[in-house]
Amino acid sequence: MLFTPLKANDRVAFACPGSVCLHPDHPKITQDYLRQHYQLSAIFAHDTSQQISAQQRADIFLNYLFDDNIKLIAALRGGEGSADTLPFIHVHAEKIKQLTPKMLLGFSDITALLIYFAQHYHWPVIHGTGITHFALGRVDAQSTVATMDLLFGKKDAARLSQLTPLNHQAEENKVINATLTGGNLSLVNISIKDIWEIDTTDKIVFLEDVNEKAHVIIRTLKYLSRLGLFDKVKAVIFGDFTCSPIGCEKQEQETHRDTILKTLSYFAAQHDFPVLYTTQFGHGKTNLPLIYATPYRLQLGKHACLSISS
Repeated sequence: MLFTPLKANDRVAFACPGSVCLHPDHPKITQDYLRQHYQLSAIFAHDTSQQISAQQRADIFLNYLFDDNIKLIAALRGGEGSADTLPFIHVHAEKIKQLTPKMLLGFSDITALLIYFAQHYHWPVIHGTGITHFALGRVDAQSTVATMDLLFGKKDAARLSQLTPLNHQAEENKVINATLTGGNLSLVNISIKDIWEIDTTDKIVFLEDVNEKAHVIIRTLKYLSRLGLFDKVKAVIFGDFTCSPIGCEKQEQETHRDTILKTLSYFAAQHDFPVLYTTQFGHGKTNLPLIYATPYRLQLGKHACLSISS
């Protein structure tokens, strides 16, 4: 196994290194959900409900990190501010290096922590749904089952089988073997020159975002291209770039997705590495887990798919 899998009666911790929960009841609802459905014991602290400093959020996260009884740290949500905790976490780098890798789960703003732990410590951290979304039914059954099966060691990881090639390079019938990196595009953008600056060399890079207009996305991608971020990638996989269902009608979401897809196709046409697209990860109803610092196999061509290397 990539990490020690969960089992019944294990202790897990909920964290909000970025923004607090949208509703004060969410931690308790999620705690009850994990107890009833998976026999897990969950704890959480005041970072889930109170606006506190980055130093205080980092201290709570570090307490979970150094507690051997806690087997999983799961972000309840993303929001904004996770990157601000990293200078306070990085102070403890030498101590963290001595730890056995612990499961970390999150996405969106948590991208900062995921890239940091994958690159500095080679931990197989998990880009996946904020765990409150399971309890609230905000993701589909496929995403819930795939994520929990991974956490409990029943399967290595979900297979992305709905990949659409966006350029000629992605249509070639060939296989790429590489590790994954990436996450939320807006977060990847602000990683530049920070202690967690993303390293894309010889990687398959996966990117997603939410509530961003097409011109913002292409502007960011062109900027990152000028910086050389994509010069040595093996491939790029774009996930869902949806608009939030809150205040966004279904027709508006579909129009937004179509516009974004045209934008991503334009980007793909300008580059000579394979570029693919899927709605199987991102902020939508489907958000399958992806693991950093872990060998993957990317099959290109007509039957494009991504899976962990056997």
